[in-house]
Amino acid sequence: MNTYWSQYVQKTEELYLSRALKFHQGNMDKWIDAMQLHNGMKILEVGCAGGLLCHRLKERLPDADITGLDFDIGHIDYARKKTKELGLSCDFVAGDATKMPFENNIFDVCYSHTVMNFCDPEKFVSEQYRVLKPAGKIIIMDVYNRGMKPEEWIPTEDCEEKELFDKVWAAASANPHSQIKRYENRTEKYFAYLAEQGFQNISIDAVAAVNYAPDCDNINDETAHAQINDDRISELSSVEKACNMAPDALSKTEYQTLIDRINQRYDKKIQEYKNGEKRWEFRIATTVLISGTKPL
Repeated sequence: MNTYWSQYVQKTEELYLSRALKFHQGNMDKWIDAMQLHNGMKILEVGCAGGLLCHRLKERLPDADITGLDFDIGHIDYARKKTKELGLSCDFVAGDATKMPFENNIFDVCYSHTVMNFCDPEKFVSEQYRVLKPAGKIIIMDVYNRGMKPEEWIPTEDCEEKELFDKVWAAASANPHSQIKRYENRTEKYFAYLAEQGFQNISIDAVAAVNYAPDCDNINDETAHAQINDDRISELSSVEKACNMAPDALSKTEYQTLIDRINQRYDKKIQEYKNGEKRWEFRIATTVLISGTKPL
């Protein structure tokens, strides 16, 4: 059973919480409209991770039949457990996006979020063509953040935290597990992949989401704390993943010092927020949705 992604790339809880900030209750109508989803559809998420978006959609579309597929069994186990906790009825299946364990012509919609550039593109698209019903729709969602740093939580100021963080990741980088297999895809090429596999009515839409803006007055206290702590969780998870790949890179004292320094930095941010000290930091992610329809 594969746990590579959840162990070395993105921990399931880390990914679930970050997606919860992106696909939140206040903007789900935007996503559903952009994806043109409605009750009664049979929907598949390809690369569902911990199942956050499946859960959000099921809450809004209770009569839709929603399935999530992921290659990482750690993600799938988390998604199934979370589904029970939420009292929802989504189905989650462990499987390869390029060789899916589904029959032909059974889904109305197949969608994915930031998955295609980690898969063979022709197989990724052709498999969704196979499992879609005639007139079914494929939706490829990709974050379009040109000019923005994708991982704002990485320490940049010279300090003990940065020194230890860089030390453990320098060692982890020598481990083959740190080399994520990527395919040379660009968002602009996705249109051609869909056309080459036979999809028609190829279209584009976009949704912008504010991922981080705790000091703004339209962000409530709970969300502001969640946004700050999401960065904390990302860094702590990054350290854990690096230590999985390079367990001897830090001494026990160095490891605990690094964890303490990370928590101190984010505790300080939380306290500054509570004190009304404004940083006015913000991050906005624009997601493009490229879609196509399987012909009748």
